[in-house]
Amino acid sequence: GKWGGGGPEAQEDVIFRMAEMQSRRDERVAQLLEEVETLQESIGAGKGTIDLLCNERDALRLEVAASRSEEDTVSRVAKLEDKFKSGVNMEYLRNVLVRYIETQDHDALLPVFDQVLDFSTDQKQRLQAAALSRKRWGLAMPAKSLFGL
Repeated sequence: GKWGGGGPEAQEDVIFRMAEMQSRRDERVAQLLEEVETLQESIGAGKGTIDLLCNERDALRLEVAASRSEEDTVSRVAKLEDKFKSGVNMEYLRNVLVRYIETQDHDALLPVFDQVLDFSTDQKQRLQAAALSRKRWGLAMPAKSLFGL
């Protein structure tokens, strides 16, 4: 059969070959375990790199948002400068301001101020909230949203 019919020498030879095969298997298993450990370390390092890159990406997104906000502010200031330089009539602005102070027609005059002064979205929202507050206290009755907000 498989073990051979030979004497003790043939059986020793089979045992020796089986021991060699087991030894090679053990060496291969040890080698594969080392490779697995190396790969796990690489995965850990990769995760750390991914975390660093994600943090850097988030920081860059915040910088971009701040830059855009700053650009918007600079743009609004430049528009105002252009309006005043190109002839927005200061006398007209003074007259609107005087009328605003003299009358209760504040809500109707705010869009005029917006045209001249180019309010930011935040400023428009704050003015809208103030108008609604005046309405609740009976100080003014805005018929609709002041700036289309």
